[in-house]
Amino acid sequence: MALAEIKLSAKRAWQNAFIRWNLIGDLLVVIFAGSFFLWRLIPEGLRSDVLVMHYNIFLGIDNVQTWWWIILVPVAMLGVLILNYLLAFYLFRFDALAAKTLAGLTSVLIAVWCVSSFFLMLVNI
Repeated sequence: MALAEIKLSAKRAWQNAFIRWNLIGDLLVVIFAGSFFLWRLIPEGLRSDVLVMHYNIFLGIDNVQTWWWIILVPVAMLGVLILNYLLAFYLFRFDALAAKTLAGLTSVLIAVWCVSSFFLMLVNI
């Protein structure tokens, strides 16, 4: 597929209201939730030098890392968002339903990430 065809597919996808508003909403949620997450946890990490990265109700705390690893959580979610939407833009010309489904599932994934980030903040603070 030539670069011109990929641009055309992305342009058509951007013209679709569902994908456009989903992308804008998802991007705002990731930026604001990630900023709040880092705003709450970086000072705590600087005080104690370590943060809990994973908590399991059955085993308890099973992963403790140095504080700067916490930056990976919102950066990874932003990377997943960008990758999923690039794939959705690419797929839109061939299968609009698959592209819309990928955009919708990205929103669900971001919601799950926000809930897990909230509980990760509760364990650390």
